[in-house]
Amino acid sequence: MSAADRSFSGVRIEERPLMVMDLADGSSGVRDGGGPLVNRLQRWAGDAYWQLLSHHKGHIVQQTSHGLTMEFADARHCVQAAFSLNQLADALNARAAEPEQLRLRTGAHLASYGRGQRIPFEQDMQLTTELTAMAEPGEVLVTAELRDRLADGLDADLEDLGHWVESFAQPVRLFRAHPRQEHLAQRLPTGSRDLRPGLAVIPFKAGLQESKRWMIGELIADGVIARLSHSVGLRVIARQSTSALRDSDGLQQIEHHLGATFVLSGSYSIRNGRLIVTAELAEARSHALLWTGQLQHALDDLLQEQSELLHVLSHTVAQALGTAHVNQALARPLPNLDSSFLMLAGISMVHSHSGRAFERGREALTALTERHPEHALPRAWLAMWHALNVVKGSSASPARDIKLALEQTQRALQAEPHNAMAQAVEGYIQLQLLGNLKQAHKHLTLAVEANPSEPMAWLFKSLFSAMWGSSSLSVTEAYVARSLSPVDPLQYFFDLLMGNALLADRQLEQAITCGRKSLKGHKHHVPTLRLLLTAHAELGQIDEGKAILDQLRAEAPEMTVSSYRGMGSEESPLRQRVVEAMRQLGLPEA
Repeated sequence: MSAADRSFSGVRIEERPLMVMDLADGSSGVRDGGGPLVNRLQRWAGDAYWQLLSHHKGHIVQQTSHGLTMEFADARHCVQAAFSLNQLADALNARAAEPEQLRLRTGAHLASYGRGQRIPFEQDMQLTTELTAMAEPGEVLVTAELRDRLADGLDADLEDLGHWVESFAQPVRLFRAHPRQEHLAQRLPTGSRDLRPGLAVIPFKAGLQESKRWMIGELIADGVIARLSHSVGLRVIARQSTSALRDSDGLQQIEHHLGATFVLSGSYSIRNGRLIVTAELAEARSHALLWTGQLQHALDDLLQEQSELLHVLSHTVAQALGTAHVNQALARPLPNLDSSFLMLAGISMVHSHSGRAFERGREALTALTERHPEHALPRAWLAMWHALNVVKGSSASPARDIKLALEQTQRALQAEPHNAMAQAVEGYIQLQLLGNLKQAHKHLTLAVEANPSEPMAWLFKSLFSAMWGSSSLSVTEAYVARSLSPVDPLQYFFDLLMGNALLADRQLEQAITCGRKSLKGHKHHVPTLRLLLTAHAELGQIDEGKAILDQLRAEAPEMTVSSYRGMGSEESPLRQRVVEAMRQLGLPEA
C-alpha cells in the first residue's frame, strides 16, 4: 500500500511522498535565464523525466527555473529516485567547471492531499520547500513521517538528526538519507547455518476500491506467517522484514534483500461483504510460478482465530512447496539442486507415500550431509529416515538401519549439541526402536529446552508420555505440537501421534477420528493402521478391526506379533494393548 487514507476535519485525505530537488545556491546564471548551468539543469530535468522518474513510480508536479517538485507512489521509490537523480547530476558535472556544476539539495515529506486531488495541502508543500532549503549540496533530508515508511538498511541508510525548530513553525523531526553502502552479506549474516529454504510472505495489496482498508493485506500476511512459521523444513521470514518490501519491483530484489527462496504475494478486493483474495507462490530466482489461486470468504472470517481463509491459504502453500521440491528432486540430478531445495525435498520424501520417493529422500539427505558435513539438520532427518524405515516395516535389516540412524544423530549432536531436531530424533530412536526410557526422556527433555517451539520435539515427547508416562499429558503435548505447526506438510504424522495419545488416554472414538484423518493423508502408513486396529478391537468392532488388519498385512506382509514386539520395549502398557489387539484380530504370532 503506497498511500494511506484518513479523515481530517471530515475531509477524506490521502498521503503520498512529495519531494523537492533544486539548486543549492541561487546562481546568477540561472536567474539570467541562460548559460551552461541553465542548459545543464534543463538537461538534468529532461533526463529525470524520461529516464528516472518512470522507473521510480513518480511524476513531476512542477518544474521551476531552479529545480523540480515530484510526487511518488511510495517512500522507497521517493528516496531511491533522489539518489539516482544525484548520480545523474554527478554524471553531467563530470566535464563542467566548478561554477557551472549542478549542486542539488533535496527535501522529502509524506504530504496530505484531498481525496482525488493532485495538489498537496499548502502547509505540506511549504514544509517540503523549507526542508529542501535547509539541505546541503547532495544531501537528502526526510521528515519522520516519510522515514516511518522506509526500511533502514534496505531502502536507505537513515541518520536521525533530531528535532528542528528554528526553520519551522512547529518542531519537525528530521532524518538524513544516504544510499545504502554495505553489502547484503554484511547486514544479514543470518542463516549461515540454516539450510532451510526461506519463504517471504509479502503483505497483500489492496484493490483500487479498498485503499482505506490497507491493513487487511497486513493481516493476511500475518496470519499465513503465523501458521507456517514452525513448518518442518521451512524458514519463514518475519513480517517486519517483508513489509519493508511491499512495494518491491520484483522477486529478484526480495531474494537479494531477504534471502528468500520463495515469495507468496497477492491482492484482495471486497464485494458484498466477502473478501476475495488472489494469491501466487513463485520461486524467487527462476520466477517460476508454483501455484496461483483465488479464495473467497466472509470478511469477518479473517478476524477469527480459526480463520478458514487463512487455514486454506496456508495449507495450500505448504503443500505446493512440498510438491515442488519433491518433483524437482525426482526429476533432476541431485548435484544440480540448491541445498535449500534438497533440504525440504528430503524432509518431504522421508514421509512420502511412494517407495521410490522415500528412497530418493535418503539419497537427497545423504547428498546434503556430504555437501554440509558440519550441519546437524540434514543428519537428523537422515537418521529419521532410517528410523521410519524400521517403524514402517519396510527395512531389509532393522539392526543396520538402527545403527545408521544412531550414527547420524550422534554426528549431528557433535556438530550442534543444542540442535532441537537432532535431540528429538535421538529421543525417538531410543524410545521407539531401543526401548531405552532413560535416554529417551533425557534427549526429549533437552530437545524441548533447546527450542520450546520445535513441533517435532513436542510430538515425540507426546509419544513418550503415551507409552510410559501420563496419557492425559500425552494429549496435551500432542496439542502443543499441532498448535506450533497447524498446517504442516507432514500433517498426517501429527494426526497419527495425536491419535496415539488419544488411544493411550482411552479416548477411542476420537483416536479413530484422528487415525482416519491421518490415513486420508497417507493411505499406506503402517503405524496408523496399527493405531486404528487397536482402537477398533478395544471398542469391540471386530469386523472393522479385521478389515484394517488386512490393509496392514497388504502393506507389511512380513509383519507378525513377534516382529512388532521386537521393536522397542515390550513392557510399555500401550504396546501391550497393541499386541493384544493384533492377537485378537488374528495376526500370526511369528
